[in-house]
Amino acid sequence: MSHAIAKPTDGGKDFRSEHLKQIGFQLGFECHLRDRPPEGGIEERGFGTINTDFLSGFYGYLGSNIQERPEQAEEEACITLRELNLLIVRYIIDNYNQRIDARSGDQTRFQRWEAGLPALPSLINDRELDICLMKKTRRSIYKGGYVSFENIMYRGDYLPAYAGESVLLRYDPRDISTVFVYRQDSAKEVLLSQAHAIDLETEQISLEEAKAASRKIRSAGKQLSNKSILAEVQDRDTFIKQKKKTHKERKKEEQAQVHSVKPFQTKEPVETVEETPQPQKRRPRVFNYEQLRKDYDD
Repeated sequence: MSHAIAKPTDGGKDFRSEHLKQIGFQLGFECHLRDRPPEGGIEERGFGTINTDFLSGFYGYLGSNIQERPEQAEEEACITLRELNLLIVRYIIDNYNQRIDARSGDQTRFQRWEAGLPALPSLINDRELDICLMKKTRRSIYKGGYVSFENIMYRGDYLPAYAGESVLLRYDPRDISTVFVYRQDSAKEVLLSQAHAIDLETEQISLEEAKAASRKIRSAGKQLSNKSILAEVQDRDTFIKQKKKTHKERKKEEQAQVHSVKPFQTKEPVETVEETPQPQKRRPRVFNYEQLRKDYDD
């Protein structure tokens, strides 16, 4: 795979990590740190657009101006990181990248990027991409083929034969209910087995959810286990759903009150004063990508 040079990034910790270097090697790009802060203006402008055009439409949005932060923001927050991740990916793909780029005037951002390529890059298959982007850590295999990660016990069908060995775990932080176990063989990583969290095979738990659940269970003096972690995560999800339901019910009640108020009748005409309309809570516009693709193909 030929290597292309990516745009310079800032000197943040994430951009200097060995993980990003490994991703660049596998995907075929080199990451260079920018020399001066002004060189990052284009990227920073994109972050600003996403912040004001997308994130500001959600309950719980704080914003960067401390003086203008809503007092009820934390109380109103009712979206999980998992939901936010799905929404922001869809927003970038279906909305932000499909807008006309101001520098060209007649091309979308995606079209401008595609036109600037010297050649179309070769596509890596989805499975390899998943593995490439996963985080990794080292663990030991217990007797019976068990592996422990973030206080969760896993088991893989082919792992009992490797009991006592040190292995690499690759995992997706968005869902650690399944991890991939690799054995280091010289300079290569050889896949031994998938390992599934016991009793959580049909669930989805992120790394941050597992950490937060473990902290809460410990602070309550309870025993850590797969079931206790799952119960804590489910309680949290139920709490979030209840908050969303409360917002919907509150909105319905407000609408019902508006429609139920009858105008006060008097014998003499009363001068009416129009109230200044209050700005409505904006919602980010997110398209249905699958439907758009079907409509386009048709």
